[in-house]
Amino acid sequence: MVDTTSDVPISPVDAASFQLGVDVQPYLVTIAGLLSPGGFVHSDGRPDPAHLHRTLAAQIAQEPLLRQRPIMRNGSWWWTESNIEVDLHVSLEERGPTEPDFEAVCGRLVMQPLDTTRPLWHIALIPVARTGQCGIVIRVHHAVLDGAGASDLFERLFASPDSKKPDPGAPPTAKTGHSPEPHIPQKTSSLDLLRFRIGTFLHRPIRSRVLLGTIGTTRSIASVSTRTAPVVRGAQSAGGTLNDAYLVAAGTGLRFILEDRGESIPKTIAVSVPVAVTAIGDARNAVGFMIIDLPLQETDLERAVAIVAKQTAAAKPSARAAGTTFRSPRVAGIFDKFAKRQHMIGAVVSNVHGPRGPLTLDGAALVQLWPLGPLAGNVRIGFTAASYNDKFWIGIQTDAEHLPPASKIAQAVERALDEIASTTS
Repeated sequence: MVDTTSDVPISPVDAASFQLGVDVQPYLVTIAGLLSPGGFVHSDGRPDPAHLHRTLAAQIAQEPLLRQRPIMRNGSWWWTESNIEVDLHVSLEERGPTEPDFEAVCGRLVMQPLDTTRPLWHIALIPVARTGQCGIVIRVHHAVLDGAGASDLFERLFASPDSKKPDPGAPPTAKTGHSPEPHIPQKTSSLDLLRFRIGTFLHRPIRSRVLLGTIGTTRSIASVSTRTAPVVRGAQSAGGTLNDAYLVAAGTGLRFILEDRGESIPKTIAVSVPVAVTAIGDARNAVGFMIIDLPLQETDLERAVAIVAKQTAAAKPSARAAGTTFRSPRVAGIFDKFAKRQHMIGAVVSNVHGPRGPLTLDGAALVQLWPLGPLAGNVRIGFTAASYNDKFWIGIQTDAEHLPPASKIAQAVERALDEIASTTS
């Protein structure tokens, strides 16, 4: 007889994640990065998995999130304790004959579902992903945690010896969702909240046939990095924030796609932006969203940042007050069907919490890091960013069958960030 006394019910908010991306792409939190030689990584960039397995075994024993797998019982989802075989969760992934670079491996891995008979996480090590560096791709199902929770988990597992690890007993960052900005409660009137909810569905329909449509089965991946401080100064000179500058840069990437495919450039295009919200009960996910109109015809990026900054400042309090978007599997299922036919948003632009200090994995320093969010519905491109080691890192994921290579979009985004960074009052 199976002992179920220690099983934990999965909150409806977290269980909603099982309804998303079922037939398109696994709904995962993904972090890709590069490790320098040291510890388990040899000087040529090849890892020693057995060495890493021994280290992780002890650390995983301290992480309940990594030892639980989902089960369905009497119509409800539960977390149940599972024995961990580290070698099944940490594996080598050599580049295939048609995979020219690390990003191509990332594109393959983000499409691979996790085995639901085991805890829902996996770490792939890619030998010599760059010259003298080992690649790493960490995937965790969204039901386990959200982007902020993932950042805290990685800090606990991979923190360098001289950095302060987050206290597992402290209130988790995951309770405040995806925004890297402090979650400061603000009063929002019922009328403002009603206007926000109605306004969400009153944006100009997107007519693009390249940005929206059936999503293919292959992914193109690219990353952008820039020094954080200059972009912050440039954004502040326009009355905005780092996130506002990032949104404008993402808009530049969308403009490039439309120009590349010969489509007309609209005055604005709406994107979905996850925001920090208060978690419902013991839910591990706490994600709301606001819709922001990015100015695509504005060539003065300083002015574009100012335009976006006014929108985010006005929308964020109501978005937080509106709370978690997916409150149950049923709601998520309805939304998933709607998302496949929607013409309201052209992209998802997320900014997740980055680690608070440099990380190492069993003696190997993490020198690059970029998050990757899944594509869902009929939206063929996603931008996901995080701050790490005084740099701002952006992961770009696209439907490779319908959009230009992500590397070309990344070039447009990088040029926009450089221009914003060079702008001062």
